[in-house]
Amino acid sequence: MDFIAYGKRVLGHLYNGKMSMKIVRDKERLSKPCKSVHLEEGRKIGERLLKWLEKHEGAVGLAANQVGIDARVCVVNVDRPLIFVNPKVVGKFGAIKFKEGCLSFPDEEVTTKRYRNIVVRDEIGGERIFDAKNLLETVCVQHEIDHLNGLTMYDRKLNALEVVPTVQVPLMR
Repeated sequence: MDFIAYGKRVLGHLYNGKMSMKIVRDKERLSKPCKSVHLEEGRKIGERLLKWLEKHEGAVGLAANQVGIDARVCVVNVDRPLIFVNPKVVGKFGAIKFKEGCLSFPDEEVTTKRYRNIVVRDEIGGERIFDAKNLLETVCVQHEIDHLNGLTMYDRKLNALEVVPTVQVPLMR
């Protein structure tokens, strides 16, 4: 499966009913930053990604490039469904250790450096604050935005010499 550029081919990929969304597992393909999309196109992609999440128990986040779509769109659904179109982390503080998993790398776990508090700007919600009150959601947002920037959890792997607080939260996939 090749990456599908944003535009008419994306909509065909998502809505023609003939092609199912399969998780990309190739680290090299996931290491390419995604292209920006128009707001309405991004919403449509995001809605489809959320439907995929609903059908897969235990899945809490998904980026478009994880299903072969070259578009800066990701979704998170820990306690509430969230769609992000062209998101960017514009503020972060409170570094922590966090053990993560990923749909693209099943049965693998990595201890990463993440942040308790972040500010995200995107075209749907403007600026949104995510904090330690819902730490799993906060980390998941960081994880999915990293995918859009061509980064995986391995790129955030904690250096053995770094010292950051440890937080125990159920493993995300």
